[in-house]
Amino acid sequence: MKIFLDIDGVMVHANPYKKVDIEKDGFYKFNDAAITIINSLYDFNIEIILSTSHRFRFTISEWKNIFLRRNIKFKEISIVDIPLNIKISRREEIEKWINDNEMDPDDLIIIDDDKSLHELPERLKWRWLQTDSYIGLINSRELINILEKDRK
Repeated sequence: MKIFLDIDGVMVHANPYKKVDIEKDGFYKFNDAAITIINSLYDFNIEIILSTSHRFRFTISEWKNIFLRRNIKFKEISIVDIPLNIKISRREEIEKWINDNEMDPDDLIIIDDDKSLHELPERLKWRWLQTDSYIGLINSRELINILEKDRK
């Protein structure tokens, strides 16, 4: 399973009135609940595809180390490699990446707080777990709902 993963508003809160803690490696300390929820997908042989605006900040190798240091289990990590200087929305980035790579919507989940994703086509929208940017990924109920739909 492929997971399009945002960082701000998902793995860490994006509340401008609250400080985000930084780990020794210089990047954000991820929310413990978010780590637990991502790790709950490990049996699905997950590939994390970073759709975050931070995605070009580190090499793939460095991203792998960041996730491993935060005890996140995954099969592979990659990035949506559409340059940030191309002015398109997160929805357009993700949709283009899915189409260009001929991905099966039933084999992916999008975890993101970006409001542009409301405009996803229905074949993808139901695969989107929208988080509250002020608190991030803290509740697995919506994720469970998506996965239960897969079984039907």
